[in-house]
Amino acid sequence: MSADNIEFARTFPAPRGGSGRPPLWWRFCSLLLRWQDRARERQLLQSLDPRMLRDMGMTPDDVSRELGKLQWRR
Repeated sequence: MSADNIEFARTFPAPRGGSGRPPLWWRFCSLLLRWQDRARERQLLQSLDPRMLRDMGMTPDDVSRELGKLQWRR
């Protein structure tokens, strides 16, 4: 999936079913995109140097703990 497709999926309003909730397929795709975002954010976090981490109020131990989480964990 290209970055353009991902941005479209994130900004396009969810279709509504008869129950007022988005359909199951939409919720599933949304969940997969959230997991992909978390994985990308953790990769970026890993690439930061210690000075940048300090600026954010984080330590290398905080980063290690975050990188040890599975994608579906916040």
